[in-house]
Amino acid sequence: MNIKSLQLKPFRSIIVAVMLLCGFSAFSQKDSTAGQFSLGMRSTISSFTDAGSVGIGAGGQFWIRVTKHMNTEWYADYITTNIQNLGYRNDGHIGWSVIFYTDKDPLMVHKITPFFLAGQCFDYTKVYSDYLNTDAERWSAAAAQGGLGITYKITKQFDFSAIVQYMMHLGTHIDSEILTDDNGIKYLSITHDPGASLDGHLLINFSVNYMLGRL
Repeated sequence: MNIKSLQLKPFRSIIVAVMLLCGFSAFSQKDSTAGQFSLGMRSTISSFTDAGSVGIGAGGQFWIRVTKHMNTEWYADYITTNIQNLGYRNDGHIGWSVIFYTDKDPLMVHKITPFFLAGQCFDYTKVYSDYLNTDAERWSAAAAQGGLGITYKITKQFDFSAIVQYMMHLGTHIDSEILTDDNGIKYLSITHDPGASLDGHLLINFSVNYMLGRL
């Protein structure tokens, strides 16, 4: 796969997302909840395959409601993973998701509302080894995520959400492995495969959002 072609996909994906959002908005003009704009913050827990290490991150997002039962999330976050004090991994995500609520009245206050979501993401990954003083990085525009979540409306404007989702990346592959040298010292070995491959990880997000008004 041509990596240069991947670099053009963010612009194509953004255009497609905006066109879909405009189409949904036109379809839902009679819905009094359409266009509600919420701004929020998020914390992220990421489970990677790097020696079983867990990453912690934070970011922000805004939500634009399309209909009573459909919402859109536009987010960015940055995650740092300490790989057993032998190196680290940093991940940056910029993406969007479409949210579908399963409850009859997802806007009811003091009620937990389940939903499922699916979307697309642009990501950056860098892995560094302290022992070898080497690093590897990659950019990917072909990542997709899907999962389940719940929202609890504290007030009409303020809500709390929790999401569990799996994110799959298509791009060059970075593999990190803990090895032991001839002196019995453990170190982080990094291998960067330039060929295209799939790489996934589990994300858990917690966020608080405040509705500022209607667009």
